[in-house]
Amino acid sequence: MKKKLIGAAVVAAFLIVPVAIKFGTKPPRREAELATVQKLAIHPAILATGNLVFRQEVQLSAEVIGKVAAVLVREGDKVTRGQILLRLDPTVYQAEVAQQEANRRNAAIAIERAQINLANQQRNLDRTGQLYKAKYIDISKYDDAVHQVDLAKVELRASRESLEQASALLSQSREHLAKTEVRAPIDGTVTAVPIKIGETAVASATGIAGSSLMTIADVGSIMAEVNVDEADIARVAAGQQAKVYPAAFPDQPVAGRVESVAMAPRVIPGAQGRSYVVKLRLDDLQVALRSGMTCRVEIVVGNGAARPAVPIQAVMNEEVPGAKDRMKNVSYVLVVQDGKVNKAPVELGLSDDANQEVTKGLAIGQTIAVGPARLLRELHEGDLVTAKKAELKVAAGTHP
Repeated sequence: MKKKLIGAAVVAAFLIVPVAIKFGTKPPRREAELATVQKLAIHPAILATGNLVFRQEVQLSAEVIGKVAAVLVREGDKVTRGQILLRLDPTVYQAEVAQQEANRRNAAIAIERAQINLANQQRNLDRTGQLYKAKYIDISKYDDAVHQVDLAKVELRASRESLEQASALLSQSREHLAKTEVRAPIDGTVTAVPIKIGETAVASATGIAGSSLMTIADVGSIMAEVNVDEADIARVAAGQQAKVYPAAFPDQPVAGRVESVAMAPRVIPGAQGRSYVVKLRLDDLQVALRSGMTCRVEIVVGNGAARPAVPIQAVMNEEVPGAKDRMKNVSYVLVVQDGKVNKAPVELGLSDDANQEVTKGLAIGQTIAVGPARLLRELHEGDLVTAKKAELKVAAGTHP
């Protein structure tokens, strides 16, 4: 009997002791990173991509057809406006000028001939008039003399018009001859010379071989041209600050400012949405940028006013039942009060890379859990937490 009592006591001990430990021991406190709700300056940004371009860049093409006789500059040379850069073979155009000069001389000779003829017909009319007054001839002969004078006047006018036409053709031929010398339209630097001596320059803008002679740019002034989606363009305005991240220097952002916003969208064949071109002026260039480089841009929008905000990683989301048996997404923050965690549904406003504005649901000075991310997902209502560090962390941002 005694052995049975001892066995029952052992069994009871195995059953009762774990239960007593479970209900008699306080739940453990978990270490969490904490922060306080503060008023911070939030700078939301619009992301866009594009290219770096020279502010002033001119692509020269031939205005007349001809074989390249001389290329007088090389890539990288500095040139001044009006400087001769390239010469085409002028032989054909020199011959055309000579021909038109001869045509103009012939037109001038025709005018002299017409003037002599008019003077002769005028004298004949004077004599015929005297004879008609003396009644030596009838009126028909007098009318013939008047008619000959009128014809001579018409021929003189026609000769003068021919001279004008010849002069115009001569000017055109001289212009063609002058265009065999390609001159710099701006001060700048030669950035590309795709044409070579012996190749034929073609007067065309279709991109065929020979249509592009060289490119000149003002390399001292570079800017960014980016495409902003139509959903964001309404928030972009001239004067807004931006950060430009060139692909060649992803860790060295360049400060910039919006200079202009296109009024009409850029049509890209095959693209589903529309985008608008935004041009940005770059300030304090410390890196060697080149035209054509791709870049990523963050355009800062908003006025930067101080708003109640929390670190962006503190905001959690969950789906809860909504109207008509539909699920809706709700944002919440884990508020820590007296070491206990409570879910606080919040309404959100603007955000940037670090902070999220809370328009409703939190008060300034409240303590919230901000990390680690895995712990935030595991915490539940009523869990106990303690600060991971001795001092509370303050959300990063700019104080008002």
